[in-house]
Amino acid sequence: MRNIKNKSLIRFINQIHLHIMALPAVICLILFSYLPIYGLLMGFKDYKFNLGIWGSPWVGLKYFREIVTDPYIVPYLRNTVAISFFTILFTFPLAILFAMGINEVTNNRFRKTAQTITYMPHFISWVILSVMLYKWLSPSNGIINEILVKLGILKQPYFFLGKEEAYWPLVVVVSAWKGTGYSSVIFLSVIAGINPELYESAFLDGVNIFQKWVYITLPSILPTVMVVLILNMGGLVRGNFDISYLLGNTLNSGKSQIIETYVFNIGLRMGRFSYATAVGLLSGLASMLLVIGANKLSGMLTKESLF
Repeated sequence: MRNIKNKSLIRFINQIHLHIMALPAVICLILFSYLPIYGLLMGFKDYKFNLGIWGSPWVGLKYFREIVTDPYIVPYLRNTVAISFFTILFTFPLAILFAMGINEVTNNRFRKTAQTITYMPHFISWVILSVMLYKWLSPSNGIINEILVKLGILKQPYFFLGKEEAYWPLVVVVSAWKGTGYSSVIFLSVIAGINPELYESAFLDGVNIFQKWVYITLPSILPTVMVVLILNMGGLVRGNFDISYLLGNTLNSGKSQIIETYVFNIGLRMGRFSYATAVGLLSGLASMLLVIGANKLSGMLTKESLF
């Protein structure tokens, strides 16, 4: 036992520089992921500022029962699931197709240029992007409306951000534009690790590019695809707070408000911290169950899973 402890101590000392490098990430993880768990107690208490979390009176499941009768939960949950589902449905396959297409490009200059152009939108803040979208899509002087009217696609300018029916398609298009290039990095790195002899053998057999994708590329990257898809499933009941908060307004609120914005509004704006905590806790539990369920289903259907 003493020898094992000595070996562990020696190994720790030899790797001390690695531990120091990891220390900031560990501190951030503790501060922003583990310590806030204590705040979940507010969902079971009638939180008062002057009493603090621990001193506030217990109310048990009072706020969880209120969720069942809350008229806003169902429409906001519908919006959350719908936006997340359609975003994953269109953006996820697009990232895979883009990665496979870029992998076929032999001109390095064109390849690097295309990758740079598609990666750049990811690094634009949602705050800045929302301002850009309001300018571009403005019905009075927006460039998008001017182009569509001049091409004859629209007879008159259309207020994209003021129409509920246009909000979901707009979010999907913007999310795809912003995230496709960056999301494809994972798949590109996996494709780069595929044995080139497989492609050479396929070329000698006379297969075309689509057959090569179906029988070589996709099966080779399937484990990574399933892992990324499983992780994305956790966002179905949480949604993208940034885009819903920044692009949402009173005109499109019927389709733009999601669970995360609801928690923000009732918690910080209305001061109902206990109820907001209860809603957020249930949302987090639902996300966890979705990830576990998706992982289990993936293991049953494709034999690929996280655990």
